[in-house]
Amino acid sequence: MSRRTVVHDTIVIERRFAVTPARVFAAWADPVARDRWDVPGDDWVVCESEHDFRVGGREYCRFGPQGDARLCGEGRYVDIVSGRRIVMAGTMSDGGTVISVSIGTVEILPDGAGTLMIYTEQVAFLDGRDTSAQRTKGWRQILDRLEVELKG
Repeated sequence: MSRRTVVHDTIVIERRFAVTPARVFAAWADPVARDRWDVPGDDWVVCESEHDFRVGGREYCRFGPQGDARLCGEGRYVDIVSGRRIVMAGTMSDGGTVISVSIGTVEILPDGAGTLMIYTEQVAFLDGRDTSAQRTKGWRQILDRLEVELKG
């Protein structure tokens, strides 16, 4: 039997966008838009998704690099404050094996003529199959794609 481990971490990423908080919130709430930007690379694809964007609603996404979409994010929307906050709780799986459990919070705040968005994820990484460095890199790439989406 392999050794079972858990590593806890908190990831915080701040981004400023030159659009209104309503526009940033809408990019998270719109399932079609979310499927365009919520992957970490241009060569990554969303193969299946469900975004029941309401408190208690299910979020599910199977994604990965083209030809290898074996990652699945699955969770629930725990709290939504229109235009201001989204809180999600869920798991990330790789090929059917759970690799992390997390609570993610998106704070959307007015910032002059634009928006300050703060993404915080509190994560339990399981059995060394994912790391804080990998997750942080992925979220930075995802938020780069969000910025492109907001400019479009």
